[in-house]
Amino acid sequence: METLQELKSVDDLALYREGATDLESFESYQKDPLQFLLRAYRRHGPIYRTHFRSQIWVVMGGIEANDFVWKNTRLWSYNIGNAPFREEMGPDHVTALDGEHHRQKRKILKSSFDQAPAMRFLPQFNQMLARELAAAAAAPAVDLMKLWADIITKINSKTVAQADIPDDVLGRMARWEFQMLHGLFLEHERPAYIARNEYRALKAEVMMWLGRIVDERLAHPGKYDDNFERTIQARAGEEGGLTDRDRLINDLYLVLLAGTDNTSDLINWALQLTAADPGWLSELRGELASWDGVDVMALAHMPKLKATIMETQRLRPGVMVLTKHAAETFEFSGYRIPADTKIIHAVSLGHILEECYPDPLAFKPKRFVEDGKFVPRSIGLFGGGTHICLGRNHSLMQSPVVVAQVLKNYDLVYQARPHDSIVAGSNGSRRERELWARLTPRAA
Repeated sequence: METLQELKSVDDLALYREGATDLESFESYQKDPLQFLLRAYRRHGPIYRTHFRSQIWVVMGGIEANDFVWKNTRLWSYNIGNAPFREEMGPDHVTALDGEHHRQKRKILKSSFDQAPAMRFLPQFNQMLARELAAAAAAPAVDLMKLWADIITKINSKTVAQADIPDDVLGRMARWEFQMLHGLFLEHERPAYIARNEYRALKAEVMMWLGRIVDERLAHPGKYDDNFERTIQARAGEEGGLTDRDRLINDLYLVLLAGTDNTSDLINWALQLTAADPGWLSELRGELASWDGVDVMALAHMPKLKATIMETQRLRPGVMVLTKHAAETFEFSGYRIPADTKIIHAVSLGHILEECYPDPLAFKPKRFVEDGKFVPRSIGLFGGGTHICLGRNHSLMQSPVVVAQVLKNYDLVYQARPHDSIVAGSNGSRRERELWARLTPRAA
């Protein structure tokens, strides 16, 4: 068995670059992140180095890397690696917690994010969605990326975290959530980004409303019956009957706002990819024809709808990479990686590996109807291990309902040819792009 002394050092890792300079290489990544990562993987295997943002990072990707990263949570300092979340959202934010603090926070939030609470208000979600879609169809055109985020936030405010919030405020809340996430890892540009008057005003308004709602709950314990109320009770139980206002505000943010951006993106890609495949659109609509539009539980028994969501996530993941900070020295694939190394986990690389999914760049939802499941450890869109995304249940239940309602009841007429590939921004996240379309009611 190899000892640490016999392992190769991090300096022995191959340096992958596309173009003549580090900047050109990062720009190549931005143009097509998954293909960049695939080319690097094919040349150097599951671990190598590359220039990302303004530094050299160690990249880990593929099935073996996913398995290793998710099984060895202790190796990663989320407090350091996700420091921007802590700086922006406070010291109790779940994404930047390690060890026992992370376990305690997730335990408190189970009452809002487990499968049962995610399903609890799904019928109301469906009913409200129908009204919102009818209103959107009355407009000449709508920006779909903004539409879904606004609708989900509005419905959340009437279900999982009940509060009387004006529609225009809900829209600005959704807008702040988008801006906050897309500015977190801007590196050198971040101070100027979050100092913008627009951003400061949006954040101040959101925090004012969240604080107001928390104060209402603390003043009237037991008055509300929703997921957030159960989270308040869970926190009180963990903290000996006392509740910390700032921590409750962070809890409320997660229940009301977190994840709307990624869910909106998933919905848009599912609709767009399906619209571009008339044969599959016809098959899916055939399956949806038997749905009464009311019983959301019936959607769980529609394999083509589930396959559409699964294939969309595989082909157009909301997250291409996750950055990590090594908390201790570790060994992987014959290399000794020292503590404090900056790691890029290419969490979505397995989505496009030919050995996992034949013809991986093609939209073929039938692969999940015929096979019934994905290749283990290949799909990483919600992460894995003890830090798997809290909001996955809500996203995976809300998105099929939206796709089903839209495809059953409306035709989408795009105002311009939609973009058909993932493009990353300067911080490595998705680049903001509008998507204007008209919702035209279909004949009964």
